[in-house]
Amino acid sequence: FAGGNDILRSRLAVRYNKQDGIIDHYGAELADIRLNNDYKASSWLNFTGSINYRYSKAAEPGRDPINNFLHGSMWVVPKYDDGTYGLSTQGNNPLMLIEKSGFKKVNENYLSSIVKTDIQLWRNLLFTSQFGVRVNLNNTKTFLNAFENKDRNTGIVKSFPINSLNEIRDNSSEYTWNNLLTYQLAVGPNHIKALVGYSQIHNYQNYLTAYRERFYNNDITSIGQGADDATKNNNGYDVQYGLRSFFGRVNYDWDGKYLLEVNGRYDGSSRFAGDRQYGFFPSASAGWLLSKENFWEPIRNSLNEFKVRASWGKTGNQSVDLYSYYSALIAAGYDFGGKSVQGYRLDSYANQQLGWESTMQYDLGLDAAFLNNRLTFTLDYYKKVTDDILLNLDIPAVLGLKPSPQNAGTVLNRGWEFSANYQKRPSAPGAFAYQLNGNLSINHNEVTDLKGTGPYIAGSDIDPRYIIAKGLPINTLWGYKTDGLFQSAEEIQAYGATYATNTKPGDVKYVDLNGDGVINANDMAAIGNSFPKYTFGINGSFTFKNFDLDLLFQGAAKVDTRLSGALAEMGNQEGFTHEIFTNNYWTPTHTDARFPRVIKYDLRNVATSDRLVVNGSYLRLQNIQVGYTVPLHAIGKTAINKLRVYLSATNLWTISKLNEWNLDPEAESGRAVYYPQTGLYTLGVNLTL
Repeated sequence: FAGGNDILRSRLAVRYNKQDGIIDHYGAELADIRLNNDYKASSWLNFTGSINYRYSKAAEPGRDPINNFLHGSMWVVPKYDDGTYGLSTQGNNPLMLIEKSGFKKVNENYLSSIVKTDIQLWRNLLFTSQFGVRVNLNNTKTFLNAFENKDRNTGIVKSFPINSLNEIRDNSSEYTWNNLLTYQLAVGPNHIKALVGYSQIHNYQNYLTAYRERFYNNDITSIGQGADDATKNNNGYDVQYGLRSFFGRVNYDWDGKYLLEVNGRYDGSSRFAGDRQYGFFPSASAGWLLSKENFWEPIRNSLNEFKVRASWGKTGNQSVDLYSYYSALIAAGYDFGGKSVQGYRLDSYANQQLGWESTMQYDLGLDAAFLNNRLTFTLDYYKKVTDDILLNLDIPAVLGLKPSPQNAGTVLNRGWEFSANYQKRPSAPGAFAYQLNGNLSINHNEVTDLKGTGPYIAGSDIDPRYIIAKGLPINTLWGYKTDGLFQSAEEIQAYGATYATNTKPGDVKYVDLNGDGVINANDMAAIGNSFPKYTFGINGSFTFKNFDLDLLFQGAAKVDTRLSGALAEMGNQEGFTHEIFTNNYWTPTHTDARFPRVIKYDLRNVATSDRLVVNGSYLRLQNIQVGYTVPLHAIGKTAINKLRVYLSATNLWTISKLNEWNLDPEAESGRAVYYPQTGLYTLGVNLTL
């Protein structure tokens, strides 16, 4: 709803949405209201205000059934006529968890408000002050039922003997104050715009959690009714942080041909201390529109527009845990005189020298237009050096303390970015027309310095391993090289180096890279890239008469995914066997199998290696929409000015080697533990009155 006059204008928007999940007992509900007002008090004074309130709630079962879906047996009876459930040999049944395990409810109250004042101090001088408030009140309540189920056919029993309740209050508020003084001047071909500003952000967070067990029954779900014994647990914290910034910018434009911009920021963060608290971050850019020069006239019809530009800048990053410059104390109990006494112990060292992570970026680019501006493209080369990277470096375990963040690394990113757009305009009303747009990014990533430390390796033999080492891309996949499977006892004896004792035919042959006759961490090497080298997208829009078609493709290349969880364990856990392993594992009569022999509860063949790395490149049809605009003569004499019907689909198909593993190439994890992207089909109507 909108209305008003030259002095006061208002707009009110209300939204409500309720949606059931694709799995029973999942659902979400949202209500949202927003009010905007604009009041022109005088020719030199203007007020703008907005307020937005949103309430949302979501529900799901107390225990996550997704893993049971993935690992459940195909032979289990979902539910018997007496209300009990069938069970796998491991006691699993996803329907049982959905209907019997309890509930998780999340409620959010969100309020934001902004008040802005514009004061025209002089003809070319404008002062703007804006104050904003944002409040989040989040409550999460998870109750896990106590229950028991017996499969009446097999006698298998699954029992959850103890019920429990966990409640979380996570509240935050943020206050933002921005002030800008803007000056503009135009004298002939000279255009100057300058601004100076001040900004301040203050954030406060309050977190509280309470946990209790052994409620009288599953219907009593108040935290005070749980057992007052050693199983109860309460925790919480109050934190606050702030950011203060002084900044300025000057733009100069001479007749649209010569462009110059200079920026400077002086930022102070409460996450750092002392003389490391503030950082100065300057930047500058320049552009030259050659196609506006007189000497361009002979080729203007062929190359309609041509612009070169360059930029340099430094930005800062403060993403580090709060209070890292303090030595942290945590509550801990200890025995004193035969009694448990509450005390405190040192948890982490302080780092008073912790400071801003900075990124220096250089960019050279050009923009061009051909064929009467029907074909346009941009090309950029960039070099980005991130210095003083905030890392949690290892410290000797004998200290018994957590490491504190340090400024201890330099990473280089350099590459190219390219985009092109072509449009064919209609030769007559209703004639065929289209527009195509494509973009491509090529990035090279490399750790160039670790300040004399490292390398740093995270993960374990059975989890994805990543390494941060000089000369390699950051978070490179790290593991063993392999050379197929052992086929005979004689081959094992001749090879000598084995990963596990009692190696047998059908086991993985790990390569002894250093030739010392032992397979251990010293034989590991880089086995994959965590980040794509190439990312790209293609968008197309087509019209013919009253029909229209829009397509969006996106993808990435030269990126790897390390399988983990059940996908890496290759069938050695009961109920965790992916269909890809079926009839494709090594046996004495199937020696050319893709996967090693199956050994129950033995992980010797699933150590991090190149066998578990899959090409993560993909091409996805992200969206397609077909529409038809009904001719006005077919509508007749009505209040309708335009009527368009359309059919759209999202996540229609994906080409990727990860498809056979049922993995989404856009998901970070190499295991199927995330809520999958859904294919969405929409039939809609656009109506203009």
